[in-house]
Amino acid sequence: MSSSFQRRSVRPGYKSGSDATSVSKEFQGDFEDMPEWAKPTVEEEQAELEATERESTSSAHASPEKQPVIFAPLPREAEKQPESIEEIRAAMARIVAAPPAPAPAKPSKKERREAREARKLARETGEPEELSDDQWREKARSILLRQLTAGDKTAKQLKDKLLDKECPEEIADEVIERYAEINLVDDQRFAKSWVVTRARSRGLARGAIKHELRSKGVDDDLAAEALEQIDDEAEEQRARELVRAKLRPESMGLDRDRSLRRLVGMLGRKGYNGGMAFKVAREEWDARFRSAD
Repeated sequence: MSSSFQRRSVRPGYKSGSDATSVSKEFQGDFEDMPEWAKPTVEEEQAELEATERESTSSAHASPEKQPVIFAPLPREAEKQPESIEEIRAAMARIVAAPPAPAPAKPSKKERREAREARKLARETGEPEELSDDQWREKARSILLRQLTAGDKTAKQLKDKLLDKECPEEIADEVIERYAEINLVDDQRFAKSWVVTRARSRGLARGAIKHELRSKGVDDDLAAEALEQIDDEAEEQRARELVRAKLRPESMGLDRDRSLRRLVGMLGRKGYNGGMAFKVAREEWDARFRSAD
């Protein structure tokens, strides 16, 4: 029997159908408990179903905007399995006519802060994030893009960053290899750029630059090839420029031995060998202060 039927009662003594002229909403029991003389006929049920369909059709035409609808949960009696095509149609009509459920509220600032604190606590306690392999791949790609946007990195630097974020090692290797295939990760290119930058901006010698490249995971052969951009003459010229900059104050000419120790120490920290450091410091000090005598 149609669950959309509105329960009703008639005065005793009247039959169902067209003779049941005095209908009220006083009956509150279950439909199955309704007396036979009060139950609707098949024709009444069909008429009620057609009226419901017309109402749902007119409601659909009255809303031209096509918006996604979130349906409210149906009452428990509507969850019963329909047994006929009429019941299916009636159930569909009720779904369409049901008011949309309210959209989920956005998390408040307090809730977002608590979520961040929970993630931070998980990191501090060493608990890895429970992500699927595909989710880890997506997260790894995002991390690498941020790292490479800030500056060129070696494969080892990128892998260390992913492992710090608890990314599984096999997924880290997979994503880095993919980035290397499309030339976003290139240790040879990084090494050549690093040599030029460090020699020019910091005045580092080849020995110090080689040590830095090794710490960043650059292969010794790639490092040696990149360091060929600097020859002995260029390295000595850069050492002289560094020493001349330090010798500008007049106070550096008061104590030759003390000044030489400071200059040699400065060049040694930048990777220049002792022989070149003493030679350049001595010659440049003499040229700066003895020529003035």
